[in-house]
Amino acid sequence: MNKLDALWEYQQAELALERVENRIKTTPSRQKLNKLHAFLSEQQSLITNIQKQIDARKASVDKLAAQIDEFEHKYELELSEFNMMENDEECTAAEMTESRRALEGLLSQVDTARRDLLDTLTWIEKATADYKETYAKAGKAKKEYDAVRKQCEDEIAAAQPEIEAAKAEAQKCRSAVDPVLLKKYDTVKTHHAAPMAKVENNQCGGCNMSLPTATVKRVAAGTGLVECENCGRILYT
Repeated sequence: MNKLDALWEYQQAELALERVENRIKTTPSRQKLNKLHAFLSEQQSLITNIQKQIDARKASVDKLAAQIDEFEHKYELELSEFNMMENDEECTAAEMTESRRALEGLLSQVDTARRDLLDTLTWIEKATADYKETYAKAGKAKKEYDAVRKQCEDEIAAAQPEIEAAKAEAQKCRSAVDPVLLKKYDTVKTHHAAPMAKVENNQCGGCNMSLPTATVKRVAAGTGLVECENCGRILYT
């Protein structure tokens, strides 16, 4: 076995380990767990958003109530002054008209504030119902999530011996690889899951680009490390 053979065997052992780990990550239970996790995150975000909006509307309720009290107080003062003006012989018709307009304006402000207050209270009531419904959905999903998570944990535990065996084999193969080749392999792995590629039909098995005849001959000779000029993978035959 030459140095590249040992490196190729190490890659095969690594890929075998990845297949085992990926199989565990893509079981129906794990896929369901991921969906439930995404749903719970979405519901939690929705709950937080609804709560913030409710708090903001509750704060506006206090402001609107204060506005109504202020407008009503001003109306009472204006009405009292208007009544005095009616009994004042020196009061002009223009002054009476102006006072009447002020009263009407204050009444309009009171009515508007009251409608806004009613609309806000109605909104809060509906939002509170939505909050409770969303919270209930999230609670139900959380129970299902916990059950599915237990299934995933059991699957991982059952597959642990196989995973450990694959890890041990990969480590054994790695220890047989020339350190210089191993360093190069690890560097290429930062860009490609499989750093090595076989030469097939004068092409790189990784990127499928045609290789120069000279490159193919160098790979076949097995005299040293040869990289694909296109993707940078270590070529092997």
